This record gives sequence, structure tokens and C-alpha cells, in this order.
Amino acid sequence: MDWLSLDPVVRTRLSSAIFMPSAERVKCVRLLEYQGKELFKKYGIPVPNSQVVTDPAGIAAALKVVGLPAVIKAQVLAGGRGKAGGIAVVKSEQEAVRESMRIMGLRISGEKPNALLVEQASTHSGEMYLSITLDRSRRSFVLLATKAGGIEVESATGQTVEPIPITGLTRAAAESVASRLDLSGGSRDDFVKIAMDLERLLREEECELAEINPLAILSDGSLLALDSKVILDDNALFRHPEFSQLMPEDPLEGDAAKEGFAFVRLDGNIAVVGNGAGLVLSTLDLVADAGGKPACFLDLGGGSQQSRVEAALRLVKKLPNAQRILVNIFGGITRTTDVAAGLRNVVNEGPMQPVYARISGAEEEEAKKLLEGTSVKLYHTAPEAVTAVVNTG
Repeated sequence: MDWLSLDPVVRTRLSSAIFMPSAERVKCVRLLEYQGKELFKKYGIPVPNSQVVTDPAGIAAALKVVGLPAVIKAQVLAGGRGKAGGIAVVKSEQEAVRESMRIMGLRISGEKPNALLVEQASTHSGEMYLSITLDRSRRSFVLLATKAGGIEVESATGQTVEPIPITGLTRAAAESVASRLDLSGGSRDDFVKIAMDLERLLREEECELAEINPLAILSDGSLLALDSKVILDDNALFRHPEFSQLMPEDPLEGDAAKEGFAFVRLDGNIAVVGNGAGLVLSTLDLVADAGGKPACFLDLGGGSQQSRVEAALRLVKKLPNAQRILVNIFGGITRTTDVAAGLRNVVNEGPMQPVYARISGAEEEEAKKLLEGTSVKLYHTAPEAVTAVVNTG
């Protein structure tokens, strides 16, 4: 699994799930694009004229404000909405209504849009990437920028990294980054101002990430933030009551937290369940290396009882994008017979996704006998189970 290519939210949550005690795990409150752009406007960062609608019936009124051509964007937290068809450029009201109905009917990595952003289309000559994010390895914030932006930013070369001291980003540092990006004239001045404003937003609103991708270069050289990604520090929300209702907690993450699971949603279709963060993470790698895409990271923890196994399986079977479930258990503290009994009970409750399992360790022969006659497909090794779950369906 390519760690650097993961969405920043996913990287943060996986790091938290793997390395932090359950009481200290980071939940990360991520704003929708339009919410992030409201913050951008508050701090003087230029964004296109836009309107938010929750029903295609509101498109006509929105277009009277925004004008044509316009861009219609699904408001979802999942990544990859452009590739999934969640963004459309429209040139007429009829086309806008048709596209808004289509987008509202999509499921993007299992998430259905509840709102659309109708935005003035912007003709631009170039795109950049700009973000300020928490670098946990440095224990400080850093400014990241590239000469290229958009959906393929992960593969862009020429990335500029500027560590930010605890006293904040200085104008001299922002100007240095602009020089390294070969910006000049009005583009350089706009970049320096936007970088300074973005750092002030992140610091004052106590965010973990503030990102503009792409930061467009218009024909006159001015810059415009065409997208926003803002992640708030959940631990600081008590100081920001205005954010407390912006992002209701993911019901599945709430259920996982109550059970004490380390659980992270991912964008794939294979739910991965195991005992021990290292084992689950290595299983994610095996799935990715085999050409599959994990739908979640779920660590049962050591010494898991039958009831915890049942709760975990009932949770992952609710994942809308999970088509198959992979269970990888090594029984040390965990009794494999408890795992098998939990698997058997949940499978026998009724319809659910196919389950592929590798159960190894103490009492494994007894555990396998408990699963005889069920639909659970058992394998001797983790690679065998991964090959089967990836190549089925």
C-alpha cells in the first residue's frame, strides 16, 4: 500500500489507530468543500462565486447568482469524486438540472451526496497545489507546494517543503517558496498573500490541514482557490463551538469507538479485520500488493472475546462499499475458538458479504471445526486468503 498516495485524512487516522491508545485516537473532523471555502472567504483567500443547493429544484435560482458556464460539484468527504463523475461543467440550465440529478444519485466510495456546490466556471492557464499540514515526524507544521495541481498531484514533481516555526509563517519564507515555484509579478504577490492567509486560518481555527488543490492561475496572473480541504483538530473543538455541528460523527466510527476498536474507513471493497495493528496493516499491504482495495482497517485488539468479534463483524457488514470480508487472526492472547464462534454466529444470522478467513494459533483445529458447514472460506495462510478474496467477484 502506497502510504504517501493515501488521502491525508486516511493517513492521519491510520497513524492514530496504529500508534495511539484508544482514548487518544484522532478522529479528524473534515469539512465539506463549501464549508472550507466559507473559511477561505473569512480569511481573504479568493474563491469562485458559488451557491449551495440540496435539491436539483434549486439549480435555476443558483445559476441566476453564479451564471453560466458553471461547475456542479458533489459535496462528499470521500476522495476521487472527479474520477467517479461527481463534478460536471454545464453550459445551460437544462444541462445543469440533468447533471445535478445524476450527481445526486451517485454513490462515491459508498457516500451519497446530500448537497451540491454550484460554482462559476473559471478559465485558467495553470494550476498549483498549496497546503499547510501537520508533519508528525517533524512535530511541526509545514507548507507544501507544487507547480502542478489537480487530481494527479500525488505524481507531480518539484514539490517544495517549507517548515513553519512555532512563531508562524514569515513573509520572507512565503516569498522564498514563491521564488522556488518560479512565480513573478502579480502571481507572486497573490501567492505570498494566500500562503500567509492560509497559515493564519490554520493557526487561528486550530486545523490539522488546510489545502488548496488546485490553486488556479487565471489569465491575468491572479490566483483563485478552486477547491478546499480543511481538517479540524477534534481535540480543539471545545474552543470552536461554531464547528461542533458541521460534521456529525460517522455512525460506524461511533459504534467502533464504543467497542474500543481501532477502525478506519477506506475507499475499497474488501473489509479487513484482524487482531493487532501491525497484523492488520500488513494485511492491508498484502491486499494492495495483490491488486485489491481495502474497505476498512479494523483491529479487534488482543484477547478479543466472542462478543467483540461479533460486534466487529456486524459493524463491517454495514459498510456500503464492502463486497467481501477478510479476517486474519493469529491466536496468542486471542482464543481462536472465540473468533470462530463469533464468526459462525454472525454468518448464521442472515445474508452478509462472503467471508474469507485465515485463523491460526492456539486451538485453531477446534476453531476450524466450529466453522464447518458455514459459508466461511478458510485458508492456511494469509497470502492464500488474500489471493482468494482479491480474485473473487
